Amino acid sequence: MFSRPGLLHALLLALVVSVLYALRKRLPGTQLGRDRDQFELPHERRRRRQLIALECVELALAGIFFLVGGAKLIGRSDMVDLFRSIGVGQWLRYLTGVLEVFGAAFMVIPLASGASAAALGTVMISATFIELFVLHRPPIAAMACLSAHTYVAWSRLLHRANADVPTPVLAVTRELTQD
Repeated sequence: MFSRPGLLHALLLALVVSVLYALRKRLPGTQLGRDRDQFELPHERRRRRQLIALECVELALAGIFFLVGGAKLIGRSDMVDLFRSIGVGQWLRYLTGVLEVFGAAFMVIPLASGASAAALGTVMISATFIELFVLHRPPIAAMACLSAHTYVAWSRLLHRANADVPTPVLAVTRELTQD
C-alpha cells in the first residue's frame, strides 16, 4: 500500500488532514480558523502567519503518521514484510505503530505538539539508522519526516520558552539593548 504512493493515498491523506483540521480548530491554543485583528502590527501578522504554517505542517505530519502507524498496527502485508526484513520480530512493528499513532494524536493538540514532535523525531532517527545500516537503502522518507519533526519541535519549544516573557516587556528590552 505505501511502497508506491499514488493519487488514492494523496486523497486519503487529504481527507485525514481535513478531519484533523476540523478537530484542531476547536482546541485552545490554535491559530487555525481564528479571525485576525484589523489593526494587527506587522510583526504580529508575521508571527501569526508563521504559527499557521507551523500548524499546517503539524497536521500534515499527524495525518501521515496516523496512516502509516495504522498500517503497521493492522498488519498490512508490506509493513509485515518490511519488519520481517529487519529481522528483529513483529513486536517492533507493533511498538512503532503504537508510538506513531499516539504521537500523531498528540501532534494535533497544540500544547503537546512540541513534545510529540521530539518523540516522533527519535522514532525517525531510529528508522534512518535501520534503513541505512540494516536495509542498506537511502532513508529519504525518514529524513524528510525527521526534518519536519525537527522544525515543529524547535518552533514549538522555542516559542514556548519565549512565551514566558510578555511581548511588551520583550519589545522594551530589545529597544533598550539597541540604544
